[in-house]
Amino acid sequence: MQIIGGGAIGLLLAGRLAASGIRVCVRTRTRAQAEALASGGVTVLSAPGSADVRAQVDAAALDDAAAVPAGDTLLAVKQTALTPDFLDRLDAAMPPGASITAFCNGIGHTDLLAARLPGRRLYAAVTTEASLRIDATTVRHTGIGEIRLGRAPLFERSGTAFAAGEESEAATVATMLKQAGFSATLSNDMAERMLRKLLSNAVVNPLTALLRVPNGALVRTPERTALMRSLFDETLTVLEACGLPRDARLWDELLELCARTAANRSSMLQDVLANRPTEIGAINGAVVRLAARHGANAPYNESLVALVSAMRGDDKEG
Repeated sequence: MQIIGGGAIGLLLAGRLAASGIRVCVRTRTRAQAEALASGGVTVLSAPGSADVRAQVDAAALDDAAAVPAGDTLLAVKQTALTPDFLDRLDAAMPPGASITAFCNGIGHTDLLAARLPGRRLYAAVTTEASLRIDATTVRHTGIGEIRLGRAPLFERSGTAFAAGEESEAATVATMLKQAGFSATLSNDMAERMLRKLLSNAVVNPLTALLRVPNGALVRTPERTALMRSLFDETLTVLEACGLPRDARLWDELLELCARTAANRSSMLQDVLANRPTEIGAINGAVVRLAARHGANAPYNESLVALVSAMRGDDKEG
């Protein structure tokens, strides 16, 4: 199996899959990280109640033409990485007929990947696993969650459209993830799953980034909880217009997520602290674009896009 991306989720997947006996090749942006992984393997500092994992992996830079993809590919990068240059490199690294399962936040990436990687089979995955990259070869598993995967929906096309792919192939990937100890389930409704994940990301990520607090701190004061609820209600209204079924449990699930990943720093908070581009455009920006498509307003989401973008002095992230 090939995993593209040496960040928090990529290292978590690589370490656990390799420890379960699956041969893993990690493809990284830099040769320095690839060399470190090839020599030292991946270390996963596990969530409480689980043993730490150390596993040897193959590794190569994404530009290394000599690296031969082995089996299925998991794409574990942020949407900010999907630049034209990166997509060209990804295209070169994936032979025709290959399959790719994209672990990306937000929506829009499946449409982009389907357009830029013709002749490949594309699947989507969403996860509530929480992790924090410590260094080039080490990741801390900060919260146990689940993975849902299946055929990739294409949100920019009219009606219900999916990228090319076979359910049996997605099922094989799910089986390997289960072998690695993940709670992985095949889903035949990834559009709903992706919208549900977008809902939680649109609330947790920007608020933790602005307040500079871990997930659990969002519910420690009435003021923060009220702000979460206002943003949640606005975002849910937009996503319901896009087909997300109304479910009274969604708010409780969000609160449970914050409790389960209380110590975790969201990916957007990590990006802000490291002065990196954030996924605000792919998350809250996507909500704003969906609202406009349906003739609605999303003032909370619009404000968060502006505020998080301004934290880097750059209002053109998305």
